[in-house]
Amino acid sequence: MYEKGYVDDLENGNRTYGENITYVAISPDSSIVATFNPYGSSISITKLTTNDKAKISFDINKFKKPSNILGWSLAVSDVINTEYDTCLVAISCVTDKDINPKEIEEGGLRKLYKLFQIFIKKKLSFWDSQLFLISLFILYYAVTAFISTFIFTFFSNELEKLINTHIDRSNLFFYLFFIIIPICILFYYEYAHTRKILVTDIKQLRLSCTSGEGVIKLFKFSFNNASNDDHDDNNNSMYHVGGVLTFLKHSKNSLKNSATLICMNCVKIQKINIKLNKNISISEEGSYLLPENLFKKLESLGNSRQNWEYLLKSRFQEYLMVFTSNHQKMNIEIYDVNNLQLVNVFYRHREEDSLIPNNNEPGIFAISADSRLFAYSCGDNIIALYLMENGLEIVSKKFNNIYKIVFLEFIEKDKKLFIIEEDEENDVKFHNWIISGCLNDYFSISKDDIGLSDSNICTLSKYDEHYNTLTKANGKVVFYNKDNGGQFKVVHEIAMKRTTFGENSTIAEENNNISKINGIDEYEYKLCDLEPWNNSTKNVRGRFLNNDKRFLLIIGQNSIQLWRSKSMNFVDFNNFKNFENSNLVYVLISDKIKPETKTKFLIENDMTTVIIHACKSLVYLYDHKHDVKSIKKHQKFVNGTMDIIKDFIKRYPDNWKLMEVQHPLMAYLIYSRSFSLIKYILFGVNDKITEQLHKPQNKYVSYPYYNDLELCDDLGLKDISLKSANDLTLALKFCQDQDAVMLAYLLEYYSENSMAHIGWMINVTRILPELSELSNHDYYGNYMDLILYKPCFGEMKYNFPIRKFRALSVCQDTLVVYVPLTKLLSTNSSEHFLYDKMREDISPDTYIVPLPNFTTHDIKIEGKFKNGIIHFLRKTLFPPVYKNLGDENFSPFLRIKKNERAFFSIPAIEATINSRWLFLLGYPTNDTVVPSNSTYILNDEDHHTEYKLTGPIQENPAGTIWDAILSMYYLSTINLNNYSDNLPLKLFAFVANVVIVLVLFNMIIALMNDTFKKAKNDGNLGLLMYRKELIDDFERLDIPFNSLQLNDSPYICYLQDPDLMKKWMKKSQELRETKLYSWFKESIDEESISYDGVDITPWYEVMRIMTL
Repeated sequence: MYEKGYVDDLENGNRTYGENITYVAISPDSSIVATFNPYGSSISITKLTTNDKAKISFDINKFKKPSNILGWSLAVSDVINTEYDTCLVAISCVTDKDINPKEIEEGGLRKLYKLFQIFIKKKLSFWDSQLFLISLFILYYAVTAFISTFIFTFFSNELEKLINTHIDRSNLFFYLFFIIIPICILFYYEYAHTRKILVTDIKQLRLSCTSGEGVIKLFKFSFNNASNDDHDDNNNSMYHVGGVLTFLKHSKNSLKNSATLICMNCVKIQKINIKLNKNISISEEGSYLLPENLFKKLESLGNSRQNWEYLLKSRFQEYLMVFTSNHQKMNIEIYDVNNLQLVNVFYRHREEDSLIPNNNEPGIFAISADSRLFAYSCGDNIIALYLMENGLEIVSKKFNNIYKIVFLEFIEKDKKLFIIEEDEENDVKFHNWIISGCLNDYFSISKDDIGLSDSNICTLSKYDEHYNTLTKANGKVVFYNKDNGGQFKVVHEIAMKRTTFGENSTIAEENNNISKINGIDEYEYKLCDLEPWNNSTKNVRGRFLNNDKRFLLIIGQNSIQLWRSKSMNFVDFNNFKNFENSNLVYVLISDKIKPETKTKFLIENDMTTVIIHACKSLVYLYDHKHDVKSIKKHQKFVNGTMDIIKDFIKRYPDNWKLMEVQHPLMAYLIYSRSFSLIKYILFGVNDKITEQLHKPQNKYVSYPYYNDLELCDDLGLKDISLKSANDLTLALKFCQDQDAVMLAYLLEYYSENSMAHIGWMINVTRILPELSELSNHDYYGNYMDLILYKPCFGEMKYNFPIRKFRALSVCQDTLVVYVPLTKLLSTNSSEHFLYDKMREDISPDTYIVPLPNFTTHDIKIEGKFKNGIIHFLRKTLFPPVYKNLGDENFSPFLRIKKNERAFFSIPAIEATINSRWLFLLGYPTNDTVVPSNSTYILNDEDHHTEYKLTGPIQENPAGTIWDAILSMYYLSTINLNNYSDNLPLKLFAFVANVVIVLVLFNMIIALMNDTFKKAKNDGNLGLLMYRKELIDDFERLDIPFNSLQLNDSPYICYLQDPDLMKKWMKKSQELRETKLYSWFKESIDEESISYDGVDITPWYEVMRIMTL
């Protein structure tokens, strides 16, 4: 909140930008809220669960703050000591120099010296710098040339023989002019070119060496301590550091009395460790550069005020968002500051009728409390919802009655999205989006629904651009009302009427075949017609739903069915003819249904419940398919149940998308072997992917409704194994005979979609080791061999907005491999010099391996280290052994048991192998070999005498590379100077030379060209196979004191080389139209049920009606 106008500053006479702001912060677990006004006398803290309050006295006159303060930042931690209810509060004043790159001084000897220290002193090793290797190589030959050329001319021949008797000075000319000078020229060109490319990154690194002008002040407080005064302890302050503050979440594994504070300015992110003993202990954990795209954006804005707002809106707790855009699409990078890694990249394509986003705004975003969902809006009326684990868009929804979205937050255990709108009159309105997939999913909310007063609304509409009077965390939104005594209003639940559909009464009154339920007739039907899976002899009952003759409700022995007449209405009970004149619109088959219990039929959450019950019913029908009396009638119910789902998908695809990512519905379809329905969801009607109705997720347990569905009980599988499973691993489990088509459907679907986003392949990476062990089958062949020739394994273009790469392999006749920069680099690390920006002319040829985390190991396993003298001696005295780990703990790449030559010819596999070939395991020594004199022994048997004959040292025609070249030249030209008088001999030699060299040699080369190419290709494949074996052995070794950091990048890129990929391209093109499921011939089901041509719109309209 701020008040415009000129007001005297407490120190310098001018209040910063004329604003009087009350800052509000909430702890990461949303349990504590703090407020702070620089012109007040205290910092107020409130515990939301108990409404306990505490105050920290604060006197700004004692605060050593800089001049020209741009603004303040406030952060409050979770409770870090439950015994004393102790927390931490941090405030920071921010200046232009902290937040604007243009305000930071550039250059200066001190900065250059510090930069030199970073390069040389901080962890710079032989393996880290190609520059060091090249420099050493040049220096060696330069010294050699200098010594042999100049020094030896001033010393005697004896001294020359004494120093080096084997130097051939005639070769120094060649070393100088053919090695040293060309390398110097190439090095200078590369240095100048690289310097031009890396100027932006070097600037950011240089600016990170410059201190800011801001100050951070820390306070300790306890709700059990009445006095929380500021004692003006300078040890609790950090000078020359200012920026946006955030405390990381305090988890169960966090140390007691400790917290981590994040401070972010326009150049870098600082992680500060804080420990509480008697006093506050402060230490810097590390300093890391901002992502390059974010730094560039802040640099382009140039305005300190805009930079400050941009940074505030780009972070949320431990997450940092980076927004970039072009004319076609928008790119969003999300980084986790806690582990310093890129979480994922999200894409949003521009809509033709959407507003053009403001390039000076990063947009509005929210991340669910379980870090599973990501919601984003450009500030228009469209919200895109994504899955965090794979970066895929679930749905993009346009709200026609919303003008401009200004705030988003997930509430009620991430089941709803709370939306704040600013309309054309700048008034504030509230909305609620239920993201479960139900039809009634959007509601406007009045201020009374969430308990806000007019003063809250006025405050929000007047000031929200700094997120200072409105804050959020962990599913709670906190409004601060200054005009009402500094009271808070917390919104975390919104009471709404539940949508239900069903009967109005349940009192039964039976009479022969027709019974009465509050005056409603009920009729008995034969069980064999309506429950063909049931062997009971009892009948089932039916009645019109609330006397509405459009709907007939059937209550069976273990099923509840609702039928909709194909005509306008049923004439009477006898008019019902099952599937002949009716459509099944709802069914639930379960042994938990008790027909003798008189209960009211109700459906909550409209179509969400209908679809879930239909999926559960398919599982029941599959489990009892062998116990049916009539296969024909049973199959009708199977098809009718599938058509409930199919028709809903056809009419409401976006609702299905939401429903499918919140509930593990595909698991039910896989278990029930619903082949045709799975194919319809994945490929539509004509085998063409249009809607992308299914999204892969890593584990079933991550679904928010996993426990509510009781999936393990429905499928009859163990809960432990099912929790870690997913749709692809479940299909692999059932990969037998014709059931293997489900695995083919999913593999084909993921691989086709992956050309647009690598996130589609997250589960394919996981099952590749098991897939490689499947042998050829009579039904489906070998999926592993077929999927490797899908376009994504050699034609997936790199489309990340990150343009910095590290070269891993640049060997000749192999694919050039790079890894993108997907982590936050430390300002004290030499890794900056390993990453280069890709040249614009090469970028279009950059492709990516379609398997994320293909070479990454289990992080928990990598982090285990043992200490102790016994462990030290064992590691020192004994050779390394293999790690005592199960195969599942290693990367999927190492677990693939595939040695066929075709496997190594796949571009993605070759690039992966080259990416792991980081370090040369050994060099053969090139010792100088001096041949000895030839010695011959003759034996005189008559006189029993032995004679030794020693011959001269023979000249080596290939002693040096230059001698070898000259020898071959003399051999081919034939020196005939000694035969000057023999003209016929010279003529014969000339003709023979022409014939042999120009004709025969070319004939031989032509004949051997194919053989040479084949040998070359075989050699490359052999090299890859050899490397694969060495990599496998090396990475499984428990090497003592190994500080070697294996490059576990989740993404691997390579430059496409048509010459090296020609064989793969040819076969891939031949198999382009062949689907993995082409072997499966779907049978034409005579009992197929379809809603085509039948209008059941009234059914969906009824489901939208809200009743109590």
